[in-house]
Amino acid sequence: MKKYALISVSDKTGIETLAMELENLGYTILSTSKTAKHLRQFCSSLQEVSDYTGFPEILEGRVKTLHPKIYGAILADRSKEGHLKDLSEHDIGQIDIVVVNLYPFAQVRMKEDSKHEEIIENIDIGGPCLIRAAAKNYRNVTILTDARDYLPTLEHLKQDSQIPECWSSYLAQKAFAMVANYDSIIADYLEDYRAERSTSPDLPPFIDISANLLQSLRYGENPHQKAAFYTNRPDGWQVLHGKALSFNNIMDVDASLRAIKLFHEPTVIIIKHCNPCGIGSGVNLADAYRHAFSTDTVAPYGGIVVVNRKLDLQTAVMINRIFTEIIIAPGYEDGVLDVLRKKKSRRLITYAPGFLRKPSNPLEIKTMQWGYLAQEWDSVSEAVEDWQVVTRREPTQAEFAALVYAWKAVSLLKSNAIALAYPDQAVGLGIGQTSRIDSTSIAIWKAKKFNHDLKRAVCASDGFFPYRDSIDELYQAGIKAVIQPGGSKGDPECIQACDELDMAMVFTGYRHFRH
Repeated sequence: MKKYALISVSDKTGIETLAMELENLGYTILSTSKTAKHLRQFCSSLQEVSDYTGFPEILEGRVKTLHPKIYGAILADRSKEGHLKDLSEHDIGQIDIVVVNLYPFAQVRMKEDSKHEEIIENIDIGGPCLIRAAAKNYRNVTILTDARDYLPTLEHLKQDSQIPECWSSYLAQKAFAMVANYDSIIADYLEDYRAERSTSPDLPPFIDISANLLQSLRYGENPHQKAAFYTNRPDGWQVLHGKALSFNNIMDVDASLRAIKLFHEPTVIIIKHCNPCGIGSGVNLADAYRHAFSTDTVAPYGGIVVVNRKLDLQTAVMINRIFTEIIIAPGYEDGVLDVLRKKKSRRLITYAPGFLRKPSNPLEIKTMQWGYLAQEWDSVSEAVEDWQVVTRREPTQAEFAALVYAWKAVSLLKSNAIALAYPDQAVGLGIGQTSRIDSTSIAIWKAKKFNHDLKRAVCASDGFFPYRDSIDELYQAGIKAVIQPGGSKGDPECIQACDELDMAMVFTGYRHFRH
């Protein structure tokens, strides 16, 4: 009886070698039109699926393999006489190997100029059906969905025509996982598409956590924890130089990219342990780096620097003066990489600015021991025009500019959070304390430690002030303008305190709390 291998792939990486080797092992190659056209120059025994089934491809290729002669040949259990009898009666062969990968739905979806109709057309139908059929019958059929498995499978076939069950079951599990992931990406897209057209979209009735293994990591947050990086969007940023990223590095990279997208003027942010320790803006990156570094001149050692302009040589030389573990920029001017690559262990990363506009995942998801928490992303995009001055004194123009800057800065910090800032620089950051007054005290202490003039600074609080104690402490430090969400029972007390001390206070109506 003829041995058939069905090959129908969008990604043709390595497919020529696989097809020729299978042909040498006695397999007849069955293939759909586009794949067949590619393989004809390599294979002499190739037969198109439409010739095998006696039924042409229809609907512009939407229907190619959906035929009993294909699925009977894949699904037949060779250990059951009744199945073999059915194959014989209906003149159906046996397909022992199925090689399929799917239309590039995710890639087409991510292209900025893709239209909805094009995206929908890249939903594969026949491919997942073939994969599921072959994976279900893994004891009899070998399913290949990943080019990395071609050569190991050929080695098994050369040693024995029967693939070991441990390998075929591994391939089947991988195949089902791939189809599940593919379907989840489509569901996510349609959820996004529906939400964009709804005035009040609901959260989905279920979520599917599915992503491809991109990179195995040496360990997790601690050396005794195994770890890996999974994603369906590996194209947003790229490592240009340096050793492989660690678990904690990737967390810091994510925090850096979340932070830098809030700023439009030339800006530098220095990150340590997913929190900013320096934020500065200026007329150019060099000016911005000076501001960011002066926020706290001790903490940047061993940190991550992210910028929102092409990194120039002047700024790169300044960054190079201390040990910086990772530098992240949307590009590097000529000669800059040559200078920075001299430190072998440092990682240099580039990112596409368009990648920051919208998270690739529609929801922010946190893993619990018994489930998941999901929420919309906090975009920190409320209109400044809707802010409300609640005190007798209004902020000056300079104070208001600083309040806007401080409000962005404080949204990046773990709560309870306080940010003291000028119009172009954070000068004191109080992060992650169990009481707001403690965060206030730390922010003031930090600012004084690095000789910042707090009479020029304003204060932003990510959550409301429950009591006037923070207001009094800020006043004693010289700060005369405050921004906070409002909404506390203590609001009247805090407003009264500001009026007594001739301070300005703005309520935003939004809280940017990061638990």
